[in-house]
Amino acid sequence: PALYYLSGLTCTEQNVVTKGGTQGPAAKQGLVIITPDTSPRGCNIEGEDDGYDFGSGAGFYVNATEEKWKTNYRMYAYVTKELPQVISANFG
Repeated sequence: PALYYLSGLTCTEQNVVTKGGTQGPAAKQGLVIITPDTSPRGCNIEGEDDGYDFGSGAGFYVNATEEKWKTNYRMYAYVTKELPQVISANFG
């Protein structure tokens, strides 16, 4: 069994890993917690760091539709398709 924990705006995967205290209780239940950083960072797109609520660190779990953003900002596809495939292929 697995639980995907998606951190909020501006957070990385370390938000729950270092502050949540989830590993011990999860291990006792035989549960793996998957805590991806679901916010693109360092893509070097003009304007990506202009505000905390859009661009780097702003994980809204959607796929961008504007040309400038859509190559790297594909969080819906990452969370719902790509990441589960990687987990399944490597951990059963």
